[in-house]
Amino acid sequence: MPGIKAFDGYLVKAERARTVVSPAYDSVSPEQRREFAEANPDNFINTMRLQEDFPEDSKPTYEQLLNANKDRLTHLLNNGSFKALEKPCMFLYQLGTGAHIQTGIVCEVAVEEYEQGNLRKHENTRSAKEDLLAQYQEVVGASSSPICLTYAQDPSIDSYINTLASQAPDLDFTTDDGEAQRVWCIDDPQQLQQLQQLFAGVNATYLTDGHHRAASGRRYAELMRNKHDSNDGNEPFNQLLVALFPDNQLNLLPFHRCVKDLNGLTPPQLLARLETHFEVEHLQTATHFEPATHGEFGMFVDNNWYRLALKTSPSTGDNPVNSLDVSILQDYILDPVLGIKDMRDDPRLGYIAGVSGIEGINQTYKEGWEVIFACYATSIKQLMDVADADALMPPKSTYFDPKPRSGIFVRMK
Repeated sequence: MPGIKAFDGYLVKAERARTVVSPAYDSVSPEQRREFAEANPDNFINTMRLQEDFPEDSKPTYEQLLNANKDRLTHLLNNGSFKALEKPCMFLYQLGTGAHIQTGIVCEVAVEEYEQGNLRKHENTRSAKEDLLAQYQEVVGASSSPICLTYAQDPSIDSYINTLASQAPDLDFTTDDGEAQRVWCIDDPQQLQQLQQLFAGVNATYLTDGHHRAASGRRYAELMRNKHDSNDGNEPFNQLLVALFPDNQLNLLPFHRCVKDLNGLTPPQLLARLETHFEVEHLQTATHFEPATHGEFGMFVDNNWYRLALKTSPSTGDNPVNSLDVSILQDYILDPVLGIKDMRDDPRLGYIAGVSGIEGINQTYKEGWEVIFACYATSIKQLMDVADADALMPPKSTYFDPKPRSGIFVRMK
C-alpha cells in the first residue's frame, strides 16, 4: 500500500458547513449548477465553475473563469467559513444515505504511487480534461475533492477506525439532499503512526472515483517539477488528496444507457432482433423494471417495459471487461442492432446515473430518447478484476453513491 500522510490546510467550520459544502457536482446538470451557484454565492461550488455552466452568449474565457474561481476561494478562506489546521491532520470521513454508512480516511498519497501504477485504475481519461484540471490546480492552487480509492476490507483497520470514531466528531451535519456527513480530525502523532502502519499492510488500492483528478494531479506535478530546480517528493504538488474506503462498505449503482433512435427499426422489428440472444418478456403493467441479476436488462421502448435475459453465457476469454453487463449490452445490442460503434463519442448514445432512479429514466424518455436500457450494477469484484488485469471498462460503467463532497477539506498546492 502507498504510504499515507497527514496534510496541512483548512476545515470548514461547523456553523458554516451546510452553507459552504457543495452538492455532488456530477449529479446535477450544468443549468442546475448555474442556478444553484447564483442562488448560493458562499457555496464552494462557486470555486469550481466550468464553462459549460454558462449560457453560450455569456461564457467567460477559461482564464477569466479560473481567476474568478480563485477569487471565490480566497473570499471563502477569508470570510470565516474555514479554520486553518493547527498542525497536519488526517481525517475520518463518514458518509451516510438512508441505512447505508461508509467510513474512510482522508489523507495524502504521493503522486509517484499513481505514476508507478500502485493506484490501480479501471477507466480511460481524456487528455483535454486532464489539461483543464491541471490548469485549475496551477491557477486556483487548491484541492478539495478527494480522489476516491478502495481496498480489500481489513478487520484490523475497521477496528481501529471504529475506536477513533467512538469520540465526538468535529463535524456532524446533513446536506440539503439528505446525505449525512461526519468528520473527525486525527492529529495525534501516535494515532497517525498507527494508521500508517495499518495501511502499510494493504496490498493494493483501486481508483473508484476521480480518474481525471488523479491524472491531472500527475500532470500538475510534472509541470511544477519542471519549474523547480530540485524537489524531494514531499512538496504539496507531489501529493494527491485521497479518500480511502474499504470495499465492503461501498455502494455501487448502475449507469443506464439511452439511444436517440432505433437505427431505422420499428419497435416490433427491434424486439424480433433481440430474441436471437435474449428471452424477451413484455411487462404489460410495469411502470419500472430493475434488473436483479447479471445478464438481465430492462428495456423501455414505445412506452412499454420489457425484461431481457441473456440466453447463454457470453464468451469472455481472458479479458474480465467482456463479462460486464455494460459490455454484454454493447456487444449484443448497441453495436449489432442499434449501430452504436463508439461508446465514448457517439451522440446517439447517452447515460443515466442510477442514483436518479425512475424519475431520471422518465425524464430522459420525455426528452426524446427512443429506447432506454436499465442495467445491472457492476460489482466491486468486477472493478478490481478489471484493474488487476490492467484493463479498462467502457465509459460510465460504475456510479458510486454517496460521493465525498467538495468544500469540507481544502488543501493548498
